[in-house]
Amino acid sequence: MLGRIALLTTVLSAVVSVALSDEIVMKNGDRLSGKVVSLAGGKLAIKTAYSEKPIEVDKARIKSITTDEPIEVHLASGEIIKGRLKTDKGGVITAQPGDGRGLVAVDWSKVEKVNPPRSKWGGSVTVSGADQGGNTERVSASVGAEAGRRTERDRFSLRFLWNYAEEEDELTARNVFGAAKYDYFFTKRIYGYLSEELLSDEFRDLELRAVTGAGLGWQVVERSDLSFSAEAGVAHVNEDFELGEDDSHVAARVAASLKWVIFKRVTFTDELTFLPSMEESQYQMRNEAALTSPLGAGWSLKFANVFEYDDAPPPGIKKTDRTWLLGLQYKF
Repeated sequence: MLGRIALLTTVLSAVVSVALSDEIVMKNGDRLSGKVVSLAGGKLAIKTAYSEKPIEVDKARIKSITTDEPIEVHLASGEIIKGRLKTDKGGVITAQPGDGRGLVAVDWSKVEKVNPPRSKWGGSVTVSGADQGGNTERVSASVGAEAGRRTERDRFSLRFLWNYAEEEDELTARNVFGAAKYDYFFTKRIYGYLSEELLSDEFRDLELRAVTGAGLGWQVVERSDLSFSAEAGVAHVNEDFELGEDDSHVAARVAASLKWVIFKRVTFTDELTFLPSMEESQYQMRNEAALTSPLGAGWSLKFANVFEYDDAPPPGIKKTDRTWLLGLQYKF
């Protein structure tokens, strides 16, 4: 019985050795055998037979690398090569793509990522509401949603916010906001964008405001705990009013987006859009700021403020509108 167990162990070890046959040689002479998993942030992850979790080594300390199966290599230039890597006696790392090009030399210092995770859509849905009865009869509800997808070259984002309120059976608020934006990165930091923002607000006499914009953006920083970008361009603003005179004009568009994770427990986000008219001395502004704190299982508590300013509203309409929201957010 013990002999069979030993034989089985030997067979399994041989199978694992065959399955994990990539080899990495470090500059100090150490050798690692395993399976190349990924490269991100300057760390190469290798799955080995003697560790449950992948081992991470510094990319800069690697002298040579050989893979048994094709891997996806992303270079700093934006080029993507998929093939088996091999280091020859001269220390040159080459790849064998499956497109018939033959061996391709790979500058290991210019490799930024290996086998990066496939981009997918992510986002959140937020619901808030209140029902007050007795001496005051008040009902309010709000639904917000965000979704986005980020790849090496582009980014697509969507936002939606619906608000409703009534007091003593009389409607006091009803508005809908939606935005869509596409960013294409020319470099790691500079991108071009196309955007569309729509707003309808019954109590601002606004049937529909459509803001179509285009311009350039600068991704100042983009980390998991901190992200900040700034944009500048032009926009066409078209406003249809229920009673007031419709308006259409060209405006400059200045925008900024911030996401900051504070103490790993609270996330602060801010979306600012500033639209100074290029035809008249007036401007419009919208700012959405929020604090979210995780509760667990994908749920968070969200506290948000939406501030809007119109320098030249229709007669009888105030320039400033603000909304405070407290609700539950689910992230997917």
